[in-house]
Amino acid sequence: MNTEETWSVFQLMSFTVMFFSLFPDVALVTSLRDGMNLVSYEFVACQDLKKGVLILSEFAGAAQSLGAGAILVNPWNITEVADSIRQALTMTPEEREKRHQHNFVHVTTHTAQEWAETFVSELNDTVIEAQLRTRQVPPSLPEDDAIRRYLRSTNRLLILGFNATLTEPVDTPGKRGDQIKEMELKLHPGLQEALTALCSDRKTTVVVLSGSDRKALDKNFGEYDMWLAAEHGMFLRLTNGEWMTTMPEHLNMEWVDSVKHVFEYFTERTPRSHFEPRETSLVWNYKYADVEFGRLQARDMLQHLWTGPFSNASVDVVQGSRSVEVRSVGVTKGAAIDRILGEIVHSKSMTAPIDYVLCVGHFLGKDEDVYTFFEPELPSDGLGAARTKQNDGQKSPNERRPSTKLPTASSRSGPKSSQSKAQRASTNPEKGNPNHSCGNSRRASAEKISWNVLDLKGDNYFSCAVGRTRTHARYQLGSSDEVVSFLTRLANASP
Repeated sequence: MNTEETWSVFQLMSFTVMFFSLFPDVALVTSLRDGMNLVSYEFVACQDLKKGVLILSEFAGAAQSLGAGAILVNPWNITEVADSIRQALTMTPEEREKRHQHNFVHVTTHTAQEWAETFVSELNDTVIEAQLRTRQVPPSLPEDDAIRRYLRSTNRLLILGFNATLTEPVDTPGKRGDQIKEMELKLHPGLQEALTALCSDRKTTVVVLSGSDRKALDKNFGEYDMWLAAEHGMFLRLTNGEWMTTMPEHLNMEWVDSVKHVFEYFTERTPRSHFEPRETSLVWNYKYADVEFGRLQARDMLQHLWTGPFSNASVDVVQGSRSVEVRSVGVTKGAAIDRILGEIVHSKSMTAPIDYVLCVGHFLGKDEDVYTFFEPELPSDGLGAARTKQNDGQKSPNERRPSTKLPTASSRSGPKSSQSKAQRASTNPEKGNPNHSCGNSRRASAEKISWNVLDLKGDNYFSCAVGRTRTHARYQLGSSDEVVSFLTRLANASP
C-alpha cells in the first residue's frame, strides 16, 4: 500500500477538521459576497469544547443565521476588523461560552434532515390548503331544481344584479376589453324576451338591485314592469311610479366634495381610468389602466384619503378587483333589502307570504350581506334577542328560517343596518319616514295584524354569485351569458 498516497487522501478529507482543531481561539471569515458559507457552520460544530469565537462578514450568507453569536464586521473596514480580532482574543470565557452556545444550538438543530422534513411537510400543507380552497368554491346553480321549485311556488321574488349579471359581455377572451362599451352599460340582447315574460307573471316580483345610478336603470329597464333599486338600494321605484329614497335618516354626505377632488386628481394622472360620481357614493375604476401602475395609484389614493378626507368621516371603502368605491357607513345592498321588501309588500298589498326567492348578482364582498339576509337564522333565546347568524356559506339548504314578520303596511322608519334581522322584521306600521320623497301620505289602513312575509322552507331560497368563486352565496354561475340562459329557461317553463 502506498503510504504517501493514503496520507494525501486523508489530508484532503480531514483538512477542515484539522484546521479548526489547531486554531481554536478565533475564526475570521471576511467574504465580500458568498452564499451559505459552510466554513462558518463547520467551525461552530468543531468548537463545542474549546468555545472559539467566530468573526463573520456581514455580507456572508451565514450572517443571517449565526449573526447573533458571531461578531459581525464590514470586511472593507480594516480598523473594524482589527478591533474585532482584539475583542475576540480578549473576550471573557463567560461571553465566549454564551456566544458559542447560541450558534451551536442553531447548527445542531437546523440539519439537512430537519430541512428535508420541513420542506416535505410544507409541501403537504400546500396541497391540503389548495384542496380546502377548492371545496369552498360553491357549486353551480342547480337549474332544474330551481325551476321545479319556482313552478311549485305561488309568490316569488327575483332579485337580480345588473352589471356583469344582466349586461351584454364586453370582454373577449384573449383580448383587451372595450372601455367605452363597459362605461355605457347595456342590457344583454338575449334577455329582453325572458325578462318581459317574467315581469308579466302576476306570481313573480322582479327587482333589479344595482350600484348604478337611477339614469342607467331607467334607460335599460324603463319598459319592464319591475322594481328598480339604484345605488345599492338607496333609491327605489316601480317602473310605472316615481323614485323614492330608502336612505337611513341623517345620512352624512359631507365627505363627498373632498373625496371627489381626490378621485379627479388621480383620474387625470392615471391613463384609461375613469371616475363615476353618484348621489350616495363615488367610484374610481382603473380596469383598463396599466395593471401595475393602476395598483400603485390605488394604493397612493387610499393613503391620501385616510390621511385627509377620511380622517373624521364615517365612510366605508369598498375595493373591487380594479376599482375603489367610497360610500357612507351602512350603505349596502343587504342593509337596504329589508326596506325594499317593505315597500314591495305595501305597494302590492300582498296577502300571501313570499315562498320563493332567487338572488343572483355579481356583488362585491361588502354587498354580499344581501345573500345572507334570506338565510335561516338560529331561533331566538328566552329573552327574545336574535342570536348571531351561522357562518356564512356553511348553511344547509334544509335549515328552516324562522318566519319573518312585517306589517301589512311597509315599515316607514328605515331601520338601521346595525339592528338584527329579527328587530328589522317587526316594525310599527303607523310610523312615517321623512326620507321618502313620495308616497308618504298614502299608507295602508289601520290594519295592524302582522303576517309571515317570508315562508321559504329552506329549499326555496337560491342565492347565486356571478363570476365570483369566493362568495357567501350558495351557488355560482360563470358569466352573464349563463344568467341569461337560466332566466330564459325559467321564463319558458312558466305556464
